[in-house]
Amino acid sequence: MERAYAEIKARYMTLRLTPGEWIDDMKLSHELGLSRTPAREALFLLASEGLIRAHPGGGFTVRPLDLSGISNLFEANIVTAKAIARLVANRVTSDEIAELREANAVVNDAIQRRSAPDIAETNAALHNLEARIARNEYLAVLAGRIYDEGQRLGYLAFGGAEDWNSNRLDDHFARVSHDHSALIDAYESRDPDTAEAVAVGHVRLFRERILTYIASSGTDEVDLSGNLMASVRLSTTDVRQALAGEDAPQEAGV
Repeated sequence: MERAYAEIKARYMTLRLTPGEWIDDMKLSHELGLSRTPAREALFLLASEGLIRAHPGGGFTVRPLDLSGISNLFEANIVTAKAIARLVANRVTSDEIAELREANAVVNDAIQRRSAPDIAETNAALHNLEARIARNEYLAVLAGRIYDEGQRLGYLAFGGAEDWNSNRLDDHFARVSHDHSALIDAYESRDPDTAEAVAVGHVRLFRERILTYIASSGTDEVDLSGNLMASVRLSTTDVRQALAGEDAPQEAGV
């Protein structure tokens, strides 16, 4: 079952399982070279994590990507990033600072190689490490779900299927690297105020990248819902308003 879980999750993260797609577990198990039972067990486990949806009548679908869901994701990300940053700044040990710097070096290596899936995966691993260091199991569970979905969004917006140079990703990742280093420095200095400010700015940087991607791409992977068609190119203002919503708090707005 572990192999089935790992391979199905990798397909989810790299969009080989299309958002909203109906999953044929028989076909999937055949593609993985496994029996149906471990594939179904893995799908149920992924459903418990919110990545796959199990339907009462039987069958599974891939969690869709839609504007409402993305907006909620960033709202939750802002809240958890603040809490985790403050806790880490107060609880981190010198050995854990070394772990964070090592994890950040792995992210930077993926950036240098311009590997979208590796960037998304290693970035999620770094932030999950922060959540573990915060020593709050409830925050860690919530953060894990946020970073799982963020990893899929990251693969999409980090150039997973596009030309790197056409999206000004070098500039974006220079800022990502700067944020990671500044955040770890704030942890080492035991400065929760600076850590919180950097963490919030880092979430906003990622959100800005997602906004830019949605506004500039064909948005085929994102369900724009309501009266909007997935094939329509939205202006940045349209997307900002759709993601922020009229009642969204300022921290979660765009």
